[in-house]
Amino acid sequence: MIRFVVILFFFLSYNSLAQDIHFSQFNETKALINPALVGYQDGDYKIQAQRRSQWSSVTIPFNTFSISLEVKKIIKNLSFGVQLLNDIAGDSHFKTNGVTLSLSHNLKVSSNNNISFGVLGGSYQRSIDYSTLVFNETENISNTNIDFFDVAIGLVHELELNISSTLISGVSIFHLNKPNQTLIGSNNVQLPINSKFHTTLIYYFNKKFQIKPTIYYSEQGKSIELIAGSFFNYVLNNSTAEMVVLRAGIFNRKNDAIITEFGLKIDNFDAMVSYDTNISSLNRASDYKGGFEFSIAYQWSVLKSIKSNEIKVCPKYL
Repeated sequence: MIRFVVILFFFLSYNSLAQDIHFSQFNETKALINPALVGYQDGDYKIQAQRRSQWSSVTIPFNTFSISLEVKKIIKNLSFGVQLLNDIAGDSHFKTNGVTLSLSHNLKVSSNNNISFGVLGGSYQRSIDYSTLVFNETENISNTNIDFFDVAIGLVHELELNISSTLISGVSIFHLNKPNQTLIGSNNVQLPINSKFHTTLIYYFNKKFQIKPTIYYSEQGKSIELIAGSFFNYVLNNSTAEMVVLRAGIFNRKNDAIITEFGLKIDNFDAMVSYDTNISSLNRASDYKGGFEFSIAYQWSVLKSIKSNEIKVCPKYL
């Protein structure tokens, strides 16, 4: 019996651990997409919290929580970010807790051409509660957690095409050190390298309306994720008293879900909600229900240099 359990658990652990923590609002978790994106914001400082809950219609919900702090140009063109992560999945309360530190350096190539380099280091612990699982026989499996360190690098290219449009593209590679993921004795199950590509065209139709078509691609082992769609921002009010921006987005995660997003930005506060409508083969069990996600952010600057009667909205960071 123990042999069967070990083989089964090895298979399950390999497939479940091969998947990284991810959010549908991928644009809000910049360090998890590309560490070179850290510092891409209006304010000098930005703090953000994000929570995702999914599959509540199928099983015990899978919950993911993140809180992060970013400091823009803490030393010259060097930006810094720190992120805390907590993920709990399934009956066995399979947990992933981690903290990541990111550094990015921005290099101005020309007046309309910038390149950013980024590096990320993370410390994680994964654990499982066997007491909630049912076995045919009494089993003695003592290893309930594992600690590992992770390394990632990234590159972002920002090109201002004209006064109304900017193209931001990037590539990143996570798990360069291929950390061991198994909870079973001395077996070595490496976390596969995760390669990511993202590109966004930021285009202003006028002073009030902005569109951001975006493509995000991730490949990790045999798992491939492709998300395509667009963000939309509309400025309701833009004055020294108050800036109000309505935000929306619609995306398709290929063969998995339709993602709809809605949000509101008021001055330095920014809040977004999103929902995944499941369109995969699992929809018979999920009844097309997927995941709910919420994020809230606040950013501020130490020195304010705006002297005019109107706030100038930066098209890159809405």
